[in-house]
Amino acid sequence: MTFTTCPGPLDGALPCPVATAAKAAKVNWRWTSLRVQVRNMLFAACLSLPATMILHAEEAPQGWLPEVVEMPADMEVITDRAIGSTIRMFSFSTGRDPDELLAEWEDALRTAGYTIQQAQGEILARSIEFSGQGIANAKMVVAPVVEGARSVIEVDATLQ
Repeated sequence: MTFTTCPGPLDGALPCPVATAAKAAKVNWRWTSLRVQVRNMLFAACLSLPATMILHAEEAPQGWLPEVVEMPADMEVITDRAIGSTIRMFSFSTGRDPDELLAEWEDALRTAGYTIQQAQGEILARSIEFSGQGIANAKMVVAPVVEGARSVIEVDATLQ
């Protein structure tokens, strides 16, 4: 620690810590500034992470769905849940005709070797139930919606 002489009535008789105090204040200000900058960067990262996860969920189809099931380009993810290591629930909305989508998916699944189970007089006529290749059983159902609204499709699966 260095001292300078203080001007005043004693003319330099006492050491003056003014210079070192100024240096200490400057160093303290730099550390405070650095802490504020780091805090702001962490805050920004915390804010942007959920948005990134939401965009990722909307862009990427579920990895457990068969590759032959092509998701509509305008799909908006509503729910995406995993219960344990085998149960998956996924729902999304789309502007496309749900009956057309189900017909495309049923043909693609059958062609890819999946087993389609369709019971006569089934209550849920707008659905596909299938199994095979890593899926013990799965069901795609068109949920009832208000006329003119986007269609909602729910997919529940039990993985092997």
